[in-house]
Amino acid sequence: MRALILLFALISFTGNAQDFPQDWVGTFKGEMLIANLGRPTDTIPVDFEMLTIEEDSIWSYKMTFYPEKYGTIVKDYKIVVKSKDDKQNYLFDENNGIVMEITLMDGTFYGMYEVMDMIYISTMKYMDGNIYCDLFAAPMADPMVTGTEGEDSIEAKSYAPSLHQTALFIRQK
Repeated sequence: MRALILLFALISFTGNAQDFPQDWVGTFKGEMLIANLGRPTDTIPVDFEMLTIEEDSIWSYKMTFYPEKYGTIVKDYKIVVKSKDDKQNYLFDENNGIVMEITLMDGTFYGMYEVMDMIYISTMKYMDGNIYCDLFAAPMADPMVTGTEGEDSIEAKSYAPSLHQTALFIRQK
């Protein structure tokens, strides 16, 4: 069983040619849906812009949020290549000292990270000229633990998501 899981993981991560950053650079607009357990879902207008800072190395990834309640909020990030020869592994720099690893597979950036006792999973995908973003979060405290029995037993921990953000950004130029 473990051998099958490992084989699947290795097959899943084999490299394919990626179209980043050529198609991604530009200006986009959309709305972000924000859902928290126990609260009404909110919809916020968002501008998304990706620009080249240093050719083949660093890109600016800026989102400008327009929530009625808080006024304009700007999040200005960077995507940085880890190595010029590596077209799959990047760094997501929040420009505040926090830098996280992200992986580009089949036109989608994937990230997993832990912040303040929460586990986050993010995706950012370029498809049909647009960019789709998803973020899920779950508290790490008190996971559900289950598992198989026997000689090759496997333990599984699951975390119930309590936050979801999703956005579709439509290309403007």
